Amino acid sequence: MAERGDRGYAFVFRAYPDVDHMAPLAWKLLEDGEVVHALISPGYDPRGDYRLAFLSGYPRFHLHETAPAPARDSPGARASARARRLIRGSLPWAMGFIARRRVGLVAVEWGYGLRAGYERIGSPRGVLDVLRSIGGSVAHRGEPGQLRTNLIVAARLLHRPIVCLPHGLSVKLGRGSANGDLLPGPLDWRDRNRFSVYVLNTEHHRRWFIQTAAADPDVMQAWGSLRWAPEWFELNRRLAPPFRWPSTPDDAPLRVVYMVPKWVNHVDREAALALVKRLQAVDEISLAVKAHPRPEGSADPLRDDPEIDWTRLHDVGSVDSVSLIGAADVVIDVGSSIGLEVLMQRKVLVNPTYIHDYHTLFDEVTGSCVIAHDADEVVAYVRRHAAGRPTPAADGAYDEVLRHAVYAARTEPYDVVGTYLRRVRELVQAPS
Repeated sequence: MAERGDRGYAFVFRAYPDVDHMAPLAWKLLEDGEVVHALISPGYDPRGDYRLAFLSGYPRFHLHETAPAPARDSPGARASARARRLIRGSLPWAMGFIARRRVGLVAVEWGYGLRAGYERIGSPRGVLDVLRSIGGSVAHRGEPGQLRTNLIVAARLLHRPIVCLPHGLSVKLGRGSANGDLLPGPLDWRDRNRFSVYVLNTEHHRRWFIQTAAADPDVMQAWGSLRWAPEWFELNRRLAPPFRWPSTPDDAPLRVVYMVPKWVNHVDREAALALVKRLQAVDEISLAVKAHPRPEGSADPLRDDPEIDWTRLHDVGSVDSVSLIGAADVVIDVGSSIGLEVLMQRKVLVNPTYIHDYHTLFDEVTGSCVIAHDADEVVAYVRRHAAGRPTPAADGAYDEVLRHAVYAARTEPYDVVGTYLRRVRELVQAPS
């Protein structure tokens, strides 16, 4: 129940990226003595999450599994777990949770918002949309995304502020095959305007929403990146599970990680596979390959390719990226935000621009990474680095990338985590 009459903060965690990007705010709230509730969606197991384990050390942190595993393997325990899952997957349970726990604010991950009827709940359209929400909570109970929906609806009906927080960070600025546009527009994403605040990491992402997706400039706000805010970044490095690089031959001292991209994300699949084949033949390096997580049951192009020699590679798909990068010398990444982790750990980032169709922040800021236009240039660089001639990011380029990706283009010094803390408190304290 509620503690000392305090109003708590409820976070809905659906998957690993949500925890990765939202946990820093939960931590800061706990550090300041606030009550934090973490509601875990069906399908995500919190037991192996080192960030949730860390937060659990705070006495005012409360973790709520909405689809807990049976306490024991028996028909009665399994029936009890199914019943709890059905109850906790309902809209009435979400409303009761907010009321009983005196939740003052609900935080969810990026995504869709409320239907138009919620702008005037007492109108015929508003009543109809509320009934649709009730029906949807029954029809889709137990689905991973339904908990988020239930908490959004419940918070709106109970007049609680709802903040939509990042579950990632887009370093993509445009696509070469789309006349420079990130996504073809215009898009009607006005449902996002029905949050109290829809938070973005970067100002360029905010401008895109306003110009292309009918976003309300007052709702769409850029607060910076919690995930790579220096205060949390350093703590997260200490918390991440330790990783020791597999044994390597004495003549292959350079440790290289290849972060394999999403195969469906405007990527040249053949070029991505060909780069692995080229790198596995480079004797001067020890190569680790981290595949992007795939939906269960989907094919793995790396494993399906008979020319990939796994005796020459280390499969590090299950290793946490923070620890993996910490053990590496060079990281090859195809246009994702993990490049920020590489830069901030002061490792060399290689950007094979020919593999994907995006123009990214790393392309834009000269000197932030090693740009390779083909596989020959990637191989030439790792051999040069192995020979003792690395190309680290220039200090000015490093600062410029962080200014745009972490500090939301604001003048430094800028306290990212402190800004989030102050803004959510203001939402709780504002008149409803």
